[in-house]
Amino acid sequence: MKIKSQSGVTMISLIIYISSFLVIAGLIAGITSFFYNNTSLMDEEVYSAAEYNKLNMYLVKESEQKGNRILDIKLNDNNMIYIEFSNGNRYTLDKTSNLLYYNSICLCEDVKDFTVEKEYNSGKEVLKVKVDFTNKSYTTKYTMAQ
Repeated sequence: MKIKSQSGVTMISLIIYISSFLVIAGLIAGITSFFYNNTSLMDEEVYSAAEYNKLNMYLVKESEQKGNRILDIKLNDNNMIYIEFSNGNRYTLDKTSNLLYYNSICLCEDVKDFTVEKEYNSGKEVLKVKVDFTNKSYTTKYTMAQ
């Protein structure tokens, strides 16, 4: 009696195909989840950078204005930190809401701390600003125009 050769898909080859498919799908899922977790971290960092860039733009404008001086830097009793310039502009951090205001306009959100110091360098007034967001901190010095 002659045995015919069986061609086609056997049970063992089917199990090998399915298990290799599951391994490849698992690897792709792992890589994808790693990628999406990192993009959310990047979104938070880009957000704080965008918020700081808005503040930086306004403070550069203040420092370039001729005759503009730093009048007052205070922490008042209402849990607010502010800096006031001679042109009438005021930057205020409301620590209860974590909002930074330019006059009455909300300039930055999610601000944890706003530290401002007045220094002098080569006879010029220098404003040192440190802004802390939830996940990033920025420090910049602005030399006031004469």
